[in-house]
Amino acid sequence: MRGLIPFTGLLLLPLALEGCFTPGSGPQIEAVYANAVTQEGEVIRPNYELIEYSSPILEILRRRSSESLFGHFGGGRLGPSQVTIGVGDVIGLSVYEASAGGLFTPAATDTIRQGNYVNFPQQVVEQDGTVSVPYAGRIMAKGKTTRQLEQEIVNQLKTRAVEPQIVVSLIDSRSSLFSVLGEAQRPGSFPINWSGERLLAGLALAGGPKWADYETSITINRGGKTATAMLQNVIANPRENIFLRPGDSVFLRREPRFYTALGAAGKSGHYPIDVPKITLAEAVGRASGLLDTQADPTGVFLLRWERKQALERVGRQVASYVTPTVPTIYHFDLRDPNHLLASQQIDVINSDVIYISNAPTVELRKTLQVFADLSYITLNAAQTGFALSH
Repeated sequence: MRGLIPFTGLLLLPLALEGCFTPGSGPQIEAVYANAVTQEGEVIRPNYELIEYSSPILEILRRRSSESLFGHFGGGRLGPSQVTIGVGDVIGLSVYEASAGGLFTPAATDTIRQGNYVNFPQQVVEQDGTVSVPYAGRIMAKGKTTRQLEQEIVNQLKTRAVEPQIVVSLIDSRSSLFSVLGEAQRPGSFPINWSGERLLAGLALAGGPKWADYETSITINRGGKTATAMLQNVIANPRENIFLRPGDSVFLRREPRFYTALGAAGKSGHYPIDVPKITLAEAVGRASGLLDTQADPTGVFLLRWERKQALERVGRQVASYVTPTVPTIYHFDLRDPNHLLASQQIDVINSDVIYISNAPTVELRKTLQVFADLSYITLNAAQTGFALSH
């Protein structure tokens, strides 16, 4: 009996340690569903949004919107009537009078001169914002459009000149500039085209981006407002190719994109998204697909931080989340042909995680293997103890 007690205890040891020695590559389907919410008394608090694939979900994932430059700044064109004169600008000034013999034009006896007008030398707008006009003195030009400055000069000269008409030309706009910074070929400051300078045309002046459009982000700072979008979205959507304004700062940044494959993938790892777009099916394929002997095709999950607006469109109540984006898990059953087809239309985006759960039989097989290994150890220990006791 002395050797029987330790022998019985050792036989029970595998059962006691069964759950502690069955390593897994991640949660199974049941655990993903069980942990979606936490109940604290009578209050149920969501930990993440768990969404089964459906046709409406497919539309949300296919039409997932990116941040909009047009939505932040609008798309209005900045025309000549809106461009104002600033310090450092070079302007030209011409004065026309209704008849010869006026303040600026010679008498009609002059047969050489054609027209009753005079062109003044070009001049730079001074630091105080003024320009000099003969017989009118210094006139404030800063902040005025060319038409407003023309009218101001007419008001100053109309009692002295013969029905004066003024033409102001902006020769060199040195104050109405925009800047392109960061990962551009030739960063710098450039004048705004009076006919309207669109974003892509502005980038062309800077030589374009150094990197591919799908890994280049554009951040525009205008009047204290900032918005960011991917360059490929600006190219794909003409509305996002907004008009630039004086003082805009355009910053280009390289943002390489990655996704992660975990669980029972053929080859788990961190993968670059080095093409304009990659679908869920392609991403799983890059990770060598699903392990035939381990993966559960009914338990394929796409994890991402989703925007609240997208979730609200499918009826999710996400007001309780304090973050602007919501932890979300989409569930796919790749044994279903509809789900498999959908995986070819859903884009994987930066920072997505694809998790493939283990089949239940895999966990059972692991448990049985651990049980067999520990039983072998306990039997050997029992035989050794029996031999020593005799």
